[in-house]
Amino acid sequence: MDINKIIAKLPVGFAEEASGMNGDQLRAEIIKAETSLRWVQQEMKADEKLTGARELMKDLSASYNETKRAQRAKIDYALHVLEERGELGIGAYGDADAEDATTGKQPAKRGKKSAA
Repeated sequence: MDINKIIAKLPVGFAEEASGMNGDQLRAEIIKAETSLRWVQQEMKADEKLTGARELMKDLSASYNETKRAQRAKIDYALHVLEERGELGIGAYGDADAEDATTGKQPAKRGKKSAA
């Protein structure tokens, strides 16, 4: 947990105010914040414009998502067939010592560096 990121999201002055609170006051703040979150979530669910926008987004993106799923399925199936044939990991794309097909350079070696 990065406390600086959390502090940046706080309302102005809350960090200073909270540092002066005792344990019971801090617990009360937690309960107030949880209650507020629940209320906001209920309001979001009840917001007809927001619900309509979600549905519109879902409808508009459906064809894109279907295309992405089909392409992912092609990749998965091709990998499956290669694995069944015992060809997965063979050749320039699977051989760690082979040159990179796009750059023509040897890949960086991974592992421990030797002490010189």
